[in-house]
Amino acid sequence: MGLVICVGLPSEVRESDPEYLEYFDGQVEAVNGVLDSFGLPEYQEPFDIKDERTFEFDMLGYDGLHYLRRLAAHLALKGELPPPGEGDAASDPVLNDYYRIFDDSFARGQAAGMPFQHLIVHGDAEGYYLPVEFGDVIIPDASLEIDGGMLGSSHALLGECQELARQLELPEGLSPGDEAFDEVFDQQGLGDAKWERYRVESYTCLGLIRACEASIETGAAVVFA
Repeated sequence: MGLVICVGLPSEVRESDPEYLEYFDGQVEAVNGVLDSFGLPEYQEPFDIKDERTFEFDMLGYDGLHYLRRLAAHLALKGELPPPGEGDAASDPVLNDYYRIFDDSFARGQAAGMPFQHLIVHGDAEGYYLPVEFGDVIIPDASLEIDGGMLGSSHALLGECQELARQLELPEGLSPGDEAFDEVFDQQGLGDAKWERYRVESYTCLGLIRACEASIETGAAVVFA
């Protein structure tokens, strides 16, 4: 099992899984109720996207996401990149400090504007980034049972990941499908270029950028599954 991110429902799912379509439609309805309560425009998932415009990306289990979140937390709280990730990045003390600070600030109504929150404050295994522009992560009432428990913006996540790409000095035209990413964990920490040494973080960052671009282009949500 691992984390996969998807943009747009493939025709195979639309045609063969009516129960999931019904469930997803209910999720969209709940999400739109939350957006309306924040004065934001409604989002409509397009169910007629051609398969070639859908997007799916394997996130290296859950580790890739945690490596990138750790990097973002260090930039947010320390103002500098940490050493390349290794081991259990999810337990990094600076990342845990970020969560603590966000939770405390949110409880006081003061979490607005915390950097990289769309990347960091989101479900690990499920949840949505919507092709709707808003500044801060939205945390709906738990009774609504929205997958992941938080709502992010594809636009905001794209901006955060583009900033991380600049920090990693990712070259233009690099793709997560390139041969350089064939053995990301084995090559982590090695190489002359900065992005090469942060190979896991770079791979994950590029995948999220491509997902957000596909979401904004098609009007479909980025779905963690």
